[in-house]
Formats: sequence, structure tokens, C-alpha cells
Amino acid sequence: MNQKVSKKKVVLAYSGGLDTTVILHWLAHTKGYEVIAFLADVGQRTEDLELIKARALKGGAAQFIAVQVRDEFLHDFFMPCLVAHAQYEGRYLLGTSIARPLIAKEQVKVALACNADYVAHGATGKGNDQVRFELTYQALAPQLGILPVWRDPEFIVTFNAGRRSMLAYAEAHHLDVKASAAKPWSSDDNVIHISYEAGLLEDPWLGAPKSLFERMVHPEDAPDQVERCIIRWQGGVPVQVCAVVADAPHGDLGVLSYEPGEVLAEGLSAVFDWIDLAAARHGIGSLGLVESRYVGMKSRGEYHAPGHTVLLAAHRDIEALCLTGSVILEKERRAPDFAAQVYNGYWFDPVAEAGRTFYAATQKPVCGETRVALYKGNVIVEGRRSPMALYDAQVATMDGEGSYRQEDASGFIRLHGLPLRLRKAVQG
Repeated sequence: MNQKVSKKKVVLAYSGGLDTTVILHWLAHTKGYEVIAFLADVGQRTEDLELIKARALKGGAAQFIAVQVRDEFLHDFFMPCLVAHAQYEGRYLLGTSIARPLIAKEQVKVALACNADYVAHGATGKGNDQVRFELTYQALAPQLGILPVWRDPEFIVTFNAGRRSMLAYAEAHHLDVKASAAKPWSSDDNVIHISYEAGLLEDPWLGAPKSLFERMVHPEDAPDQVERCIIRWQGGVPVQVCAVVADAPHGDLGVLSYEPGEVLAEGLSAVFDWIDLAAARHGIGSLGLVESRYVGMKSRGEYHAPGHTVLLAAHRDIEALCLTGSVILEKERRAPDFAAQVYNGYWFDPVAEAGRTFYAATQKPVCGETRVALYKGNVIVEGRRSPMALYDAQVATMDGEGSYRQEDASGFIRLHGLPLRLRKAVQG
């Protein structure tokens, strides 16, 4: 009697999108693997997880495993990037980059628990995600084999026309996919943002069509009324959001003061959701840009991150009140390097881990309130106050001397001018 040969087992990071749906079917039916489809629930807002499960099982998955990691994503991955003010190339808020190490970490856990031989992902050989996934695999479980499907020569030949080939393959094998010839771009969704690339977006001169705006209102269609709220911070974390109550006008100019009204949400997760939805309905947080991928090429992407955009502006403002200038300067000096480490996939590198420790250590005095106004694509920080504020009106006032001795500035300036005077005297 012949002994049954067991199939090699692979855990695929499965999103339910075009690439991973085709890859799952190809691994199971062409390559003969036992495929476990793994999905990390990082708070996708535009996806039906039950539909994704059905799609995976129909496509040939032996098993579908989903893990809820939304809160961990916000606390342990989003917040370090928020307090670092991390923006890749000074603009991109890293919504996809932050999620990949968490997804890969949970995927590794599933692979080890299932005694899998391999882990696999749907990232192409042209992008950044392949690096982010595979560096995490190697950092956490180097004993696992890695199947980089998009770098398999047989797969490359089969799908040499890229997404057109994949759409044709999906149609031929009756696979349910989200992408279509009418909307050929790909998207990546999680609780903090959604990104789009490919298709017509590969022309950097073209604007993004309005049909792309799935999670937010286009700024042209935003309401004509300002919406205000007050965000409360504790240790650098947004812990509460309140409505505002207008106070009597102050002074001859009639400037209104606002105080907290009804509590709208409490706790990081609920606060993020409220801010994100409010910003989305006011058309805040859309960004189209050309960026430099880690593998060397330029790419064009569209990123929608309403809540992150508002919280970044508000966090910068409360920090300006509570941190010394030297700490702010050091944070901003490190921010581009930290953003590049996250973008390039080095979340579990010791330097990135040390960076997160540094940023966390700066946040203890960052508490208080910021008042923000949301209006037609803009976030305006109108006010800020804190019991830990280093701002002292008696020192900074321009109305009289206050508690600052202006004559002290003479020696300060003369000392700082010493090297300039010496250079002029010696070198002309």
C-alpha cells in the first residue's frame, strides 16, 4: 500500500485582493501546496471579512484564519509613529508601512502553531512590502521558509502582463476579486488609512478620480460649516474628544473662547474612530505623491489618512507647549531616519526599537487639550493648553518687562557672535 505523501504547508498573508486571491489559487492548484489563508484584521473599513473568507475557501485555501489586532495596531504601531511625527520624505504618513510588520508578526505565530513549512505574501518584486514582510519573517522566525511568489520565474512568465494577466486568470478560474477593468488600481486598507496605486495612477500627471474616495469626502464636496472639537491628551496619547461650547467674546475683536462640552469618545480606539470619521466628512487627509521606493524606483500613490492627519497636527501643537526646545529639536532631527526605517521595513531592527524607546520617553509631560477646527480639507489648531505648559505669559509678554530682563540678551548675543568676529578679524 502506497503511503500518502503530505503536501508542503504554506501560510499566505491573504488580503482578499486580486494579487493574493490569484496567488492562493496558483499555489494550491498549480504548485500543489496546502495553503492556509491568514488575514490580520487591522481595522479594514472598506472590506467585508466574511466575504474575504468565502473568497479564500473558494479559491482553494485548506483553512482560513483571521486574527483581530486592531487595538494592538493602534497602541503599539500607530502611536509610536504619531509621537515620532514620522513622515517618509516629509509627507507620507506610513499607513501601509506601519501595518506590515504587525501582519507578518501574527502570520509567523500562525505558521509556527500550524507547523507550516513556509510563509508567503502577495507583494511584488518591484515594491517595498516584500522587504517589510521578509525582514520581519527573518527577525522573528528565520527557520521558516519564504515563498516570494512574485519572484518565482514560472509565476512571472504566467503573469507577464501584470494585473491584466491576473484579471484574465481570475475570470478564467471564476475567482471573485475586487479589482476590475473599470477600477484597475489596487488598494490597501486598515484602520488608519487607505492607499491606492497602479492602473491610471501610474501616470503622475493625472489626478485621482472621485471614485477613489471610498473612505472620505472629496474636499470639493465637504460641508460649508466648520466643525470644532477638543482633544485631550495624556502622556502623548489622545484619550478623549469633546464637543465645544462657545463662551462670550473676548476683547474688542470679539474672539470667541470655547470650552469642552459633551464627551464624544474616550480611549485611544474610540477617539481615533471619532476623529477619523469627522475628518473624513470634511475632506481632510488626502495626499497624492511620487515617492522613492526602497528598491530604487519612483512610484506614485494616493493616500487617505483623515484621522492621522488631524492627530498629527494636534499632537505637534500640544508638544510645542509641553516639551523643551532641545527635546523638540532632537525629535525632529531623528524623525526622517525613523520614518525611513519604518518605510523600509526595519521595524524590528535594534535601531528602530531604540528609536521607539526614545520617543516614548519624551511623552510623559505631553498632556492637556488642543482645540481643532475642521473645514474643507483643512485642519486648524485654534487653541492649546496644558497643566505642564512651559509657555509663561509673564515671561513672553510684549506688554511691559514682565519677569524677563531684556538687558540680559546683550551678553547672550555677544557670546554667540564671538566666532563671527574672530573669523572676520583673521580671515577677512
